[in-house]
Amino acid sequence: MEHGIEIANTLTGTELKSVRDHFLAPWTFPAFAVGVACSSYYLWVAAVGIQYPQLDRSLFIFFGIALAFALRPASHSVILRFLDVIFIVGSVAATVHFNMRYDDFLQMVGAPISALDMAYAWFLVVACLEACRRVLGWSVPILAVCFLLFLRYGTLIPAPFNHVDFDWGTIASYLYAGTDGLYSDLTYVLASQMFLFLVFGTFLIRAGAADYFARASVALVGDRVGGTAKAAVACSAIVGSITGSAAANAAISGSVTIPLMIAAGFKRHVAGGIEAAASTGGTVLPPVMGVAAFIMVALTGIPYTTIALYSAVPAILYFVCVYAQVHFYARRNNLSGMPRSELPPLRATLASGWYYVIPVSVIVAMVAMNYSLAYTAMFAIIATLVTSWFRKETRMGLRGTLDALSRGAQQALPIMVVAGPVAIMSECLLLPGTGLRVTGMIIDVAHGNLEITLLLVYIIAYVLGMGLSVVPAYIILATLAAPALIQLHVPVLAAHLLVMWWSQASNIKPPVALAVYVTASIAESGLWPTGWAAVLKGAGLFFIPVLFIYQPPLLFDGTPAQIAVTLTTITLGIIVCAAAIEGFFRHRLSVVVRLMLGLGGILLLLGYNVITLGIATAVAAAAVLLSEAQWRAQGRLASFNGEI
Repeated sequence: MEHGIEIANTLTGTELKSVRDHFLAPWTFPAFAVGVACSSYYLWVAAVGIQYPQLDRSLFIFFGIALAFALRPASHSVILRFLDVIFIVGSVAATVHFNMRYDDFLQMVGAPISALDMAYAWFLVVACLEACRRVLGWSVPILAVCFLLFLRYGTLIPAPFNHVDFDWGTIASYLYAGTDGLYSDLTYVLASQMFLFLVFGTFLIRAGAADYFARASVALVGDRVGGTAKAAVACSAIVGSITGSAAANAAISGSVTIPLMIAAGFKRHVAGGIEAAASTGGTVLPPVMGVAAFIMVALTGIPYTTIALYSAVPAILYFVCVYAQVHFYARRNNLSGMPRSELPPLRATLASGWYYVIPVSVIVAMVAMNYSLAYTAMFAIIATLVTSWFRKETRMGLRGTLDALSRGAQQALPIMVVAGPVAIMSECLLLPGTGLRVTGMIIDVAHGNLEITLLLVYIIAYVLGMGLSVVPAYIILATLAAPALIQLHVPVLAAHLLVMWWSQASNIKPPVALAVYVTASIAESGLWPTGWAAVLKGAGLFFIPVLFIYQPPLLFDGTPAQIAVTLTTITLGIIVCAAAIEGFFRHRLSVVVRLMLGLGGILLLLGYNVITLGIATAVAAAAVLLSEAQWRAQGRLASFNGEI
C-alpha cells in the first residue's frame, strides 16, 4: 500500500512539473486560436466593410499584445508568467471598456477623464510598450517613453523645442479616449489595409509559391556568372513584392539561395549581404510594398494605387543596381555559374507553377480598378486557396487554411506590436507642434538650400536607421523631415518616397538590421560583416531616392521622350556606378579608374542636359580606355618578368 502511495505521489509530481513546463513555455495553442480569430475578423471586415472603426483599431492593438505575451515569455519565472496573464486579461478589459465608452469619449477628446479611464489608458500603454520590447527589443519602447516624457515636461526642454506641460491625465485622454493616439489613423491603416496582405503572403508561401519562385529563378539565371546570387536577386524581387516584409523575404528566399551561393564560392557574409539587400528591395516593389507605403497613404492622403504606380520603375532600377553589382563582384572573383546539367529544366520548371501568377494578377487588377486594399487582399487569399488545389502536395483544406490564418497573424506580429508605440510617438510630436518647429529649424540651418537640406535629412535618416526599425524611422522622418523638403517646393510624393526609401535602410544597417539578422544566421556569418556587405550591395537604396527630386521624369513628370531618355541614362549610370563600387568592368580597376567611373556614373544619373550627358559619357569612356591601357601594360610587364 505504501508503495502504491509513492507511485501516486510520483505521478502527481510529474504531472505538476508538466503543467508548470507548459505554463512557462510559449502558449502555442492559445496563440493559434488568437491568430485565427485575428485574421478571420479582418477578413470579415474586408468582406462586409468597416462597420465599427473603433473596434477594428482597438482589436488590432489587443491582438498584438495577446500574441506577444503568449509567444514571448519574459523568463522562466512562474510569477512573471502570471503577470503575462494579468497583462492579457487587463488588455481585454481595457479594450472592452474603450468600446463601451467610445461614444462618450468622442465628446471629450483631450478633456480630463475619470480615474478608471486613466488606469485603463496607462495599463494599455505599458502593455503596448512591453509587447513591443519582447518582439522588437528595447530601442522603440525606450524612444516612446522619451517622447512621453518630452510631452509631459515640455517646459524643461531647451528652446526651440520647449512647450507647455501636458499633465498625465490629458496625455492619457489623447492616447486612449478617442481615435487618436493608440487608435489613430496609423493603426487604422495597418489594421485595415496592410495586415491582410501579410496574411496573403503567408497563404501564398503555404501554397508552395516560394519554392516555385526559387526553383524558377535558379533555372532561369543559375548558369550565368554569379548565377546563384543573381537567382537570389530575382527570387527576392518576386517574393518580396508579395510579402511586403524584408525579414520574411530573407527567411523564405535565403533558406534556398544562401546555401547555393556559399556552395558556388561566395563568402558567407557576402552571400548573406546580397540576400539581405535584395530582400529589402522587395519592400519598395509593387504590388505589395512594405508597411511604410501603407502608412504613407494615411499621412499624405495619396491613394495606394498612385504610390504603387510611381514606385514600380525606381524599384526595378534598384534591382538592376543589385544585379549589376553581383555581376561585377562575381567577375572580379571568378565565380562562375552552375553547370546547366545541374539546374532544373527551364521550360518544365516555369510551366510547373504558372498558376501562382493568378493571385498576384488579382492584386494588380483590383488595385488598378481602385478596389479597397482589404477587399483586394481578401480576393487574393481566396485565389491562393484555389490555386493551392492545382497540386496534391500543396492543397489547403480546413486544417491548412486555419494554420495559414494563424501563421499570417503571427508573421504580422512585429507590425502589430509596433503600432502602439509609433502612434504614441506621433501624437507626442503633433500635440505640442514640434514637427513644425523641427521643419523650420532644418530649413533655417540649410538657409533654404535644397542640397544642404537633403544632406541634413540623410544624416537624420542614417542615425535613425541605426537604432530604429522601418516603421518608427519612417514616421519620424515623414513628420519632421519630409515637410522641410515640401516647403522647398519638392512634390509631396517625391518627398515622402525619398524618406520612405531611406527609412528602409534600417533593414540592412546594423545594429537593427532585421533582414541581416535573418541572413547572417542562415549564412552562419557575423552580423556586422554581413550588414556592411548588405549596405554595399544595397547602395542603390541611398542614391536612387535623390533622383526623385533631381530627375522628375523618373516619377513620370515629363514628356514621353524625356521619360525615355531619363530612364536610359539612369540605367547606364547605375551600371557604371556598380562597376565603380565593385572595382571591375572588363578587368580589375585601379583606384583612379574607379573614381573616374564613379564620377561618370553620377553625371549620368543626374544628367540635366546634353552638355552634362556629354561630359559624363566622355569621363566614363576615358575611364574605360585608361583601364584597358593599364591592363595591357600589366600584361606586358608580366610577360617581360616571365622572360627574365
